[in-house]
Amino acid sequence: RGMRRGRKHGIKEGRKEGKEEGLKEGINQTKIETAKNLLAENIDINIISKATGLLVEEIEKLKF
Repeated sequence: RGMRRGRKHGIKEGRKEGKEEGLKEGINQTKIETAKNLLAENIDINIISKATGLLVEEIEKLKF
């Protein structure tokens, strides 16, 4: 019983962590897409950085 409970708890924790990681990745991907769109509109990189929370260096890499 103890092993089953432990396994069940472990699976539940793993799913929770996976969902959290997926959410973070999705948010980051949205920031990148937003930055790309703003770059296409010739918005200043510093403004894009403030709006998205991405570093200027990260945004500069998106130009290429």
